[in-house]
Amino acid sequence: MRGENQCSFLEYKGDKIIYRRYASLFFILGVDDEENEIGILEFIHCLVETMDRYFENVCELDIMTQLEKAHMIVDDMVINGCVVETNKNNILASIAILDKS
Repeated sequence: MRGENQCSFLEYKGDKIIYRRYASLFFILGVDDEENEIGILEFIHCLVETMDRYFENVCELDIMTQLEKAHMIVDDMVINGCVVETNKNNILASIAILDKS
């Protein structure tokens, strides 16, 4: 773990590892060298906010017990390695439809 004053980007064998910690949760993404680090950090933040809204204060237990819901959120946001949706309302609306059925 890096210190508070160090950035959340690492380069490893030509790729980048970008991570962010939220309370006890770590979100770690591996991307190619051409990817924008700040954009990925924003994606992680959006993902956490979306999960936080769905799970009502997300924690590791929520993700472990409802892994399929966590995967659905990520699947709605990312397709084929590209971020395609960042609107929390749109993402949660599609999951709410599945929850009703």
